[in-house]
Amino acid sequence: MRNTTGYEREISVGKRDEAGWFVFPPIYTQCFLPALPLIRAAPDAALPRLIYHSLIFHGITTELSAEDDHFLKDVFHLVLELKLNERSVDKTDLLSRESSPGVWDANEPLILPEIIAHFTLSVFAELGGEERQLLASQKLYGTDLCDRLGEPVAILLDGHENYPNMVLKAKVGTTVDIFRRALGAEESNNPTEGSGVPNMTPNSSDQIGRFEGRRNLEGLLQLLSQISQNNGGRSPSYGSNSFGNCEDMNKRISQEEEAVRWTPDSHPDKPSRLNTLGNSLLVRFKRLGNLDDIEGAISRHQEAANLTPDGHPNKPSWLNNLGNSLLTRFERLGNLDDIEGAIARHQEVANLTPDGHPNKPSRLNNLGISLHTRFKCLGNLDDIDSAIARHQEAVNLTPDGHPDKPSMLSNLGNSLRIRFERLGNLDDIDSAVARHQEAANFTPDGHPDKPSWLNNLGNSLLTRFEHLGNLDDIDGAIVQHQAAVNLTPEGHLDKPSMLNNLGNSHRIRFERLGNLDDIDGAIARHQEAVKFTPDGHPDKPNWLNNLGNSLQTRFQRLGNLDDIDGAITRHQAAVNLTPDGHPDKPSRLNNLGTSLHTRFKCLGNLDDIDSGVARHQEAVNLIPDGHPGKPSWLNNLGTSLLTRFQRFSHPYDAEASIVQFSVASLSSVGPPSVRLIAARNWIYAASLINHASLLAACESAISIIPLVVWLGLSITDRHQHLAQIGDIVRKVAAIAISLDQCNKALEWLEQGRSIVWTQILQLRTPVDELRAVQPDLADRLLHVSSLLYQGNQDINLQKDHRRSPEEEARQYRALARERDEIVEKIRSLHRFRDFLMPPKLHRLIEGAKEGPVVVINVSEKRCDALALVYGVDEVIHIPLPDLTSERITQLQVEFNALLKSSGVRLRAVRDEEVEAGGDEGCKRILAELWDHFVKPVLDSLAFTHDPDTLPRIWWCVTGQLAFLPIHAAGVYNTGDFSEQIQDYAISSYAPTISALLEQADVPAQKPFRLLSAVEPSSGPSYIPNTEKELDYIRRRLQNRDHVVLHKADATRERVMNAMRDCNWLHLACHGTQIPKNPTKSALLLHGGKLTLEEIIRLNLPHAEFAFLSACQTMTGDAELSDEAVHIAGGMSLAGYRSVVATMWSIEDALAPKVADEFYAHLLKDGERPDCRKAAEALHFSVKKLREEEKDLKMLSWLPFVHLGI
Repeated sequence: MRNTTGYEREISVGKRDEAGWFVFPPIYTQCFLPALPLIRAAPDAALPRLIYHSLIFHGITTELSAEDDHFLKDVFHLVLELKLNERSVDKTDLLSRESSPGVWDANEPLILPEIIAHFTLSVFAELGGEERQLLASQKLYGTDLCDRLGEPVAILLDGHENYPNMVLKAKVGTTVDIFRRALGAEESNNPTEGSGVPNMTPNSSDQIGRFEGRRNLEGLLQLLSQISQNNGGRSPSYGSNSFGNCEDMNKRISQEEEAVRWTPDSHPDKPSRLNTLGNSLLVRFKRLGNLDDIEGAISRHQEAANLTPDGHPNKPSWLNNLGNSLLTRFERLGNLDDIEGAIARHQEVANLTPDGHPNKPSRLNNLGISLHTRFKCLGNLDDIDSAIARHQEAVNLTPDGHPDKPSMLSNLGNSLRIRFERLGNLDDIDSAVARHQEAANFTPDGHPDKPSWLNNLGNSLLTRFEHLGNLDDIDGAIVQHQAAVNLTPEGHLDKPSMLNNLGNSHRIRFERLGNLDDIDGAIARHQEAVKFTPDGHPDKPNWLNNLGNSLQTRFQRLGNLDDIDGAITRHQAAVNLTPDGHPDKPSRLNNLGTSLHTRFKCLGNLDDIDSGVARHQEAVNLIPDGHPGKPSWLNNLGTSLLTRFQRFSHPYDAEASIVQFSVASLSSVGPPSVRLIAARNWIYAASLINHASLLAACESAISIIPLVVWLGLSITDRHQHLAQIGDIVRKVAAIAISLDQCNKALEWLEQGRSIVWTQILQLRTPVDELRAVQPDLADRLLHVSSLLYQGNQDINLQKDHRRSPEEEARQYRALARERDEIVEKIRSLHRFRDFLMPPKLHRLIEGAKEGPVVVINVSEKRCDALALVYGVDEVIHIPLPDLTSERITQLQVEFNALLKSSGVRLRAVRDEEVEAGGDEGCKRILAELWDHFVKPVLDSLAFTHDPDTLPRIWWCVTGQLAFLPIHAAGVYNTGDFSEQIQDYAISSYAPTISALLEQADVPAQKPFRLLSAVEPSSGPSYIPNTEKELDYIRRRLQNRDHVVLHKADATRERVMNAMRDCNWLHLACHGTQIPKNPTKSALLLHGGKLTLEEIIRLNLPHAEFAFLSACQTMTGDAELSDEAVHIAGGMSLAGYRSVVATMWSIEDALAPKVADEFYAHLLKDGERPDCRKAAEALHFSVKKLREEEKDLKMLSWLPFVHLGI
């Protein structure tokens, strides 16, 4: 629904007042003229610029390049430093040489009075009466301008009798000619802003040219004095100039029109005056939106170009401004002839400008902007590629430190962003952010362009967020957009655009996080943008459209009918104000259709849904294939059609909706998140009518999920995406099962669960077979995968203080893209077509060699067990009709309440009376799990009650079952009948079958060495029995290799280092699970935490077994129930093939006993311990404790679980 038109402000220079005209502080006016005598070494090329900008600072023209602005600021600082009014001037030194009339030598410094003479005469020779009056009225350090000018010129004349005639007769013509050429070379770097050329009133130069010698100079000074007196010595305040408001603007244009009328076509100044008038009309059009102005601007620019012969140095400037005007009219009306004409003119200008010409970069830049604009309309990739190439050339030709460099970088960033929206290449959006960041960094605070660069940076961050979902990006976008708004004064032409973009960012963040302050703020900003933009302005439809978007979004949250009515009104107005053929017409139609559809769902008015479908259909018809917005609009059309089908049951609507959803889902462009939404809608629609495409829809959804949860994102961002994706994988598996596609269902569950786990495991994939065929490719893959593995966490953990977090994240994404490219190249090899592809059933069955693997799928429609048994080529399907998703959720809620009421939160001494109250609740929950789930599975797999010969079984659970103790399901009666899973099998858990395959494939390689890290005091309570636990372990190990880190020695750094050296690990300490940020879950060591994200980063290829005698080490996250987001899972990812962990907190007094019996069983043979026996050792240690301690409470022994092989 977001329309990006108007987001980027291309190039604009100078600070503007509320009417859009350039304004300058009084200090500039006061300092400029006194600065001139100080520029002893000023090159001749700078003089026309100085003259020109002296006019600018007095409000006589409307254009200032960033380069000149920086140069003049340096001059002003010099003036303030040297205090010109206190410095004496040596007349003899000033007149130490003659100057050649008519020639300025760039390699020679100019004597100072000559500078002043040229300035004085050339300025006043070209000014009309009102402009002279304005210039002469300035007060400089309390003295009239005419006096300040008269002093240095009088010094000159006193010392050189012949100099006045030389200046007045020989030099004036040269000065004015050079002055005019400088003005003619001036042109806009922004196609939306014309070049400013001073109004040169006819015959003004003749009036001054009649003076001769000293007498004439005295006459000139007398004239200036009279002008000053008549003007009352007025000094304009900051913010005023000749174009400061509409009245001034209209008056100025009238004067320029009169000058054009009085200038014959044969006059050499006619093209210049036409160009000036065209620029002024263009600016007024940008301000007020009157189409007559843009028509007039184009006409004047065309006439100026026509009157200028080929080869004339000003011809490229007139053509450039003609191109700018055509581009502006296209942006308003969408007529393709205009954009074609703009590109033709800008291309011609670029071709006419030789390499090395100072205007070459700006002309290439303008050509790039026109190509960029045509791409947004027609979608031709050649245009955006060419636009980026021209912008890149402009950047390359502009040296670092040049004041135009930021604007060139910003426009390059805009085009890269637009290409990203089309193709989705993350290099483009990362580069766009980088270019915009450079533009902002290279622009000092206070510079008038700073808000524009910040605004464009915010746009690129917003675009990247919409694709990748990184919350840092949306937060950053809001920060940049807010800064742009704050730095833009009220009344500034760009203020509405800045407000609009800030509103968009707030709305997008609301859609992600749901904070009402964001959507209220979005609406307020959009309303301000609309309010500050006059009717008829070309941007008004865009602001209305985005206001409608935000109102509709708030309605969906709060249900206030005024909001949805207001949204439809704004969207309809935006559509009405957008001419046919305009590139934004499709998006505005789409948004109107969405608002109508939303109101229909609330009120049921048939006209609304019919109109909504029609508007969506128009939008889809108008947008070309390959446009990045097309999947979203197809999805919206499909949604409207499906809604109408559900209300009126027309079969055509259902069929048509499926077509729209399928095309959107299978598109190669557009954000993966949008395509996944379309796939889900496709599944829903196909399910409603039992459509033949249902399985294809499911397949599409499964294939898109890895694109949404891309390896190039941080783990935190991937987890956030997975939480939003929800139960889609379990839904498609249930559909496959219902269609007797159990093998496919199991493959999809394997592919769509524990995605982050699988991605990390794949970074450690052996490449021995590949190295035998392609050693270089294998080495590249290993190198890039290793770098990614080390950075596979929140990016800022890999701190390089030379780079910003943004640069770190960009580098990480670049590595992920490089790895994707390497993998694709490997798959192009004949023997490696399935390299790192999701495993098929025949491979998954290998994971059941040591015992059956049972995957439990829990969905809204049904619950099923899918079992793999080694030697059986098909999945064994076990329906679970008595198990429902709703009941499992209720059991999990009840079990959590039981844990909370029993005080089971920390490893500590337990309140036996409180804990005893939980036994009855436990028994009831475990019995229900046994009856409805576990016993049917065991019966189907022919497990028998034989406690002396127990097979292994692995549970891969989904949904809320992951938080229930499946390993202890059973009937725990005190009477004769008692039946538990422990009497049938030894249970273990596995996040995925692939994880079992990975762990089983790694043989033990190093001698046994156990690290015991014991820290009783780092946590909320002292746990004294950890000392006893360490003593038990020492006794059981006897002479085996044992490294102990105890109390103060058990620091985070020392523990991690020892883990790299030891292949077995026993940790006895406090642990904690952080539900809102699970990667911050941690083991509490001395002086610090060992977090899950740090554990994941450890690559321990020789690790075998870890015993986590701490709290909540396999608790997990309720929002990520299908991901192994817990410390035990982190240990497995780090390399530990077998892990003993806890589902909740454990009793401090019991933990040493479990550990003692565990190691006693594992080490009883006297041989090297085998981590494959860990599950068996845990099973029998807990069983023995239960037999020996008859009063042992269930919550004391239930939390101990085994993960892995």
